[in-house]
Amino acid sequence: MRVSGRVRISAATTWLPAGRDRAADAVTAGALSDIDARSAPCHEVAVADGQQAWQLGLTACRDVLSTTGITPEEVDFLAYAGMSAADEEPASPAHRLAAALGTTHAVAVGVSQMSSGGDAALHAAITTLLTEPDTHHALACTGTNTRDLPYDRWRTAPEVVLGDGGTAALLHRDRGPLAVLAIARAGNPRLESAFPRFHPFRPLPPALDNSVSLLEFRTTAEEIRATVATAVQQALSDADLHDADRIQVVCAPRLRLQTIGYTVLPVLPEAARDRLVLFGDTTGHLGAGDTIANLDDLLRLDRLTIGGCALLIGLGAGFTATALVVERC
Repeated sequence: MRVSGRVRISAATTWLPAGRDRAADAVTAGALSDIDARSAPCHEVAVADGQQAWQLGLTACRDVLSTTGITPEEVDFLAYAGMSAADEEPASPAHRLAAALGTTHAVAVGVSQMSSGGDAALHAAITTLLTEPDTHHALACTGTNTRDLPYDRWRTAPEVVLGDGGTAALLHRDRGPLAVLAIARAGNPRLESAFPRFHPFRPLPPALDNSVSLLEFRTTAEEIRATVATAVQQALSDADLHDADRIQVVCAPRLRLQTIGYTVLPVLPEAARDRLVLFGDTTGHLGAGDTIANLDDLLRLDRLTIGGCALLIGLGAGFTATALVVERC
């Protein structure tokens, strides 16, 4: 979708609960080998302590509003994507979140798309701002709660380690440091049964005893790459970035570097391949929240110069790929 700067990201934030689960402790307990610990995408993750997924997203929303001075009453649209290892109340967490936040008239939408949920929420917020004249402020937010996983979270290392937290991005038509140039999405439902081969919130199949066989990244890599390539090529075309020199940073999901190396890196423009940055050393994979968390890190760490662009890539089981192009204003 060609956006051409008509929507801006005013701010983005990541909120992590206080609990921590560390790789070193998993090694000591025998749940993780030294080799896998060294190649895992993180050395620790946050763990929720009594908070439901939507409550983690709520705290992130409060934080992002406080940084911009926008009141909850000014929010017109809210898209929430949640992931939880346990059943949660209420039945419609997006509406509960919007009510608890204090919005008065926001249209609240719940998104269920696994690790692509935050990307879908961003897409919904951008689309709404482009098409609804009375929408001025939109929130895209996520919450991930994996405290009650029925297996040790380090069992899926080194490919991926699930971490808990909330993320939120506030979008506006003309206020904010990041202009959205384009967002593109591509799907491949044929991978639904193969990627991953197990339900992420149920006990692991006993026959699958390592993260490679569990996640099937390698055996599905060709189809994953093709889907990612479709999203990336469309986003770069819609952003009029035929010359990759303006891309200063490429952000990928918070997965193992080697996994990104054979699913994402080969489809990037050659000139942009050495600009890949992997965030998340202390978060792990935030479920639906990786892309919004990457936006937060881009801004917090001031990784872009004025006029510089970032390409953010999201992946989600099912399979869905997203490419978002933003420009620093």
